[in-house]
Amino acid sequence: MTEILNYEEMVYAGVLGKVIGVYMGRPFEGWDKHSLVFRWGLIDHYVADDQNVPLVVADDDITGTFTFIRAIEDSGKYADTLIEEFGDMWLNYIVEGKSILWWGGLGHSTEHTAYCRLKDGIKAPNSGSIESNGQIVAEQIGSQIFIDAFGMVSPGNPQLAAKIAMKSASVSHDGEAIYGAQVVAAMVSTAFVEKDMDKILNAGVSVIPAESLIAQVHRNVRKWCKEDGNWHITYEKIKEKYGYHLYGGNCHIIPNHAIMVMAWCYAPNSFRMSQAIINTAGWDTDCNAANVGSVMGVKVGLKGINAEYDFQSPMADRILLPTSEGSRHVSDCLLEAGYIARIGRKVMGWKPITTPKEGAWHHFTQSGSMHGYMVENSIDKVKGTAELTNVLKNDTRMLELKFYEVSKNHPVRISTPIIHTQRFGGYSVMGTPRIYNGYSVYADIICDKVSAGSTISLFARSIDTDTSDNICKNTNIQNGRVIALENDKTTTLELDIKSAEGRPVTDLGFEISGMDGGNGTIYIDRVYYDINPEIEISGPLAKNEHYEMPGWINDIDMSRGKFSDDTEDFFYIGKNSTRGVLVTGTDEWSDYTISADIKIHCPGKAGLMARYRGLTRFYA
Repeated sequence: MTEILNYEEMVYAGVLGKVIGVYMGRPFEGWDKHSLVFRWGLIDHYVADDQNVPLVVADDDITGTFTFIRAIEDSGKYADTLIEEFGDMWLNYIVEGKSILWWGGLGHSTEHTAYCRLKDGIKAPNSGSIESNGQIVAEQIGSQIFIDAFGMVSPGNPQLAAKIAMKSASVSHDGEAIYGAQVVAAMVSTAFVEKDMDKILNAGVSVIPAESLIAQVHRNVRKWCKEDGNWHITYEKIKEKYGYHLYGGNCHIIPNHAIMVMAWCYAPNSFRMSQAIINTAGWDTDCNAANVGSVMGVKVGLKGINAEYDFQSPMADRILLPTSEGSRHVSDCLLEAGYIARIGRKVMGWKPITTPKEGAWHHFTQSGSMHGYMVENSIDKVKGTAELTNVLKNDTRMLELKFYEVSKNHPVRISTPIIHTQRFGGYSVMGTPRIYNGYSVYADIICDKVSAGSTISLFARSIDTDTSDNICKNTNIQNGRVIALENDKTTTLELDIKSAEGRPVTDLGFEISGMDGGNGTIYIDRVYYDINPEIEISGPLAKNEHYEMPGWINDIDMSRGKFSDDTEDFFYIGKNSTRGVLVTGTDEWSDYTISADIKIHCPGKAGLMARYRGLTRFYA
């Protein structure tokens, strides 16, 4: 197939649509339509603040989508990856009881049930089959909520998207759930080359049997939408014919797929209205809004996503992806879109492209992209404030930073997270930093109309501990060399991270200070780093309030201090059964030495790991 122009841009729009949908629907997941209408009327905006919950959270819809796609790259077979290899991928990236899945129990959570089958040696697709798990369990919603990226790597080829989606979905699901997943993947694929919603919907159902229940749902819902002209009326028909009272389990695919079709039909060209309808309709709101959002994001593009409401700035592209391979546990929409597009080019046989701006970590090259940077709260909300906008500058996109009323006592700080240490809901957020002690971080910036005496530096925070109980209490801040801002001058900032030692870096950012009342504008072109980890760890690792270890992948059952008769300060870790790991580092480390003093107590085997890529892929 001929290469699609602006492919990377459309993948980015699809990723944004997916993530925005989750952040829209997560605060009221599981509510019914009546309760939602009573509380908000029409939900066409973020309501996380109303619910007093974070906007950016870890969620299985996001983590599963951007993790399960890795199977086709890890296998090296891409579109020809075997179903069994998708199951093997689960055992590599999922930390039991902690990451990606809803751990609701065998026979209760479809994905947990499939994981138990895989762990017991039952290969996919038997791990997710009706024969193994029963029809109600096998036909829950999870198959379609993890599936969007398979459409993104098969642009303009819905049959191929459906083929790969079937393999991935079969690890945990069967029956109508497979068909629902194939429809979503095919619609995402089609939206790259077709912008008429009727044709996109036609392409979706073309990949599944006409006699299937999912196909029947499409025919009926689309017919009702044309007859009714009011989505509230259509919703009542869906509820009567396909409602939760007819389809059992915790979250069946049929009711939720039906209202997704409704949202696409009633808002074929409006990202905001499609989100408003699918979220106000209730049921599994984060899953449904995410699938609707991925199709609509590819269809309407970056301009269409934010045409009626600024969905992007409040979350600044931030994503949390906690898996057993933690170097991407804090990520952003543009980074993940780049990974997916790289895989897609392999699947489609297109020429690969390099990361923009000489492989920069943060390059801001898509409209609206933020790479997670946000303005930190100023002390008094007036002095030391700033605004961030992605703009076109010198024929490339950059992050524009306008600062106001800065002084030495009221600096401006903008930052992006490196690790995440807070838990929300049932998902553990474990991961490893992208930058470490010994790294050098650089940023190329351009100054424009800045007040005399204004200065800028890079800064990094790292975890510190209260030595009395080894619980994370605060963070150290270290600044790079302070540079005087000069008008119309391009400057490279540098920060050598040296004081973090064994403590993980939590945030990276820019600090602007200067004379009282300083104002101005700078443009951040790119951020990049040199890899040279220098880490020394002694004694117990710091824990957060959930007794997790920030900066580490933790698949262990216990951690304790030294025994009473130990002459050295040993830090004991243990796993009650199977193999446990405690890992730090990133997938970018390629030339390094690791050494440790180890005392083995009880296990038959224990030792060091290197080149770690997950629970089943490493050197030992």
